[in-house]
Amino acid sequence: MSNYVKLRFPATLELTLYAFVVSVLIGIATGFLASMRRGEFLDNSMRLHSIVAYTLFIPWFGMILQYVFGVKLHLLPTGGRISPGVHVNGVTGLYTIDAILTGNMEALIDALSHLILPSLTLGIVLSGAYTRLVRNNMVDVLEMDFIRSYRARGVREWKVYLYAFKNAFIPTLTFMGLQFAILLGGAILTETTFNWPGMGTFIVDRIEYRDYNSIQGAIIFFALMVGLVSLIVDILYAVVDPRVRY
Repeated sequence: MSNYVKLRFPATLELTLYAFVVSVLIGIATGFLASMRRGEFLDNSMRLHSIVAYTLFIPWFGMILQYVFGVKLHLLPTGGRISPGVHVNGVTGLYTIDAILTGNMEALIDALSHLILPSLTLGIVLSGAYTRLVRNNMVDVLEMDFIRSYRARGVREWKVYLYAFKNAFIPTLTFMGLQFAILLGGAILTETTFNWPGMGTFIVDRIEYRDYNSIQGAIIFFALMVGLVSLIVDILYAVVDPRVRY
């Protein structure tokens, strides 16, 4: 089991990290824009995005992206982690990091091209939750007294929003840890859709072979990773918010 984890988990971790970045960037940007135009068309559009994105079925959405960007436009690969014939010298197991460390630009570009579609699929689906969370927290913070004080003192509006975002980001940071567990679960569907050689496809293969010991081992490993990330988030929470002490 340990050999399978060592072989497969770096692929899942790489996909999860890139999808996490995509979901956070899209979610924070859309939530921030929605709070700036509260009650207007942009706000309603971003809120609609949050609802639609979070209800998308990952395999269906992934196949749509495969058909558009892979089959029709021939811009991106539709599956796999790297093209045949492209070799990456293993250091960390993360192809993009290994390609940078070894100076292999061909492998870096190829690995990134294979990451785009699965990362977008998983990231866009999970960005909806961030959109709503950031938007609601920003709206609450913008109505607080200290924001009125900043505006009364003539502080520039972009600085006011920056201060508000710093306070609104604290609950979002906590939510990131919870989303990591959903990312790992969603990675199973994404890996199956894009034939990604990670822990997700490993679990699916073990289910087909009725290998219950391997399935239990993989689930326990996921649980340990989620616990570790939750611990890291709690530590970061205390660093970001000086009111929190352990």
